[in-house]
Amino acid sequence: MTTVHNDCTTTESESNELPEIAENGFIIVSDFFAYQHESIVTAMKNSDIPHEIEFHPHNEKMLWREGAFRVYVALLHLEAARDLCRATETAPVN
Repeated sequence: MTTVHNDCTTTESESNELPEIAENGFIIVSDFFAYQHESIVTAMKNSDIPHEIEFHPHNEKMLWREGAFRVYVALLHLEAARDLCRATETAPVN
């Protein structure tokens, strides 16, 4: 079973889930909940790290996934993207 790791670690994919490697060769940074979309996307854009975002398909067994998304980056940027994710997730909300 796939679980969301909001500590920017990789996850195991099921056959009906998004792949760990995107079609362009980018690899998974992490899965995120929909409410994190704006902050993660803004952080990625501001960092100039090339990235790809894919939204999870709706899965009735895992309703939380509706709107959840996965971030992919090139291997070269993986550590920087993980650090950025951690900083974004732990930043205080104003």
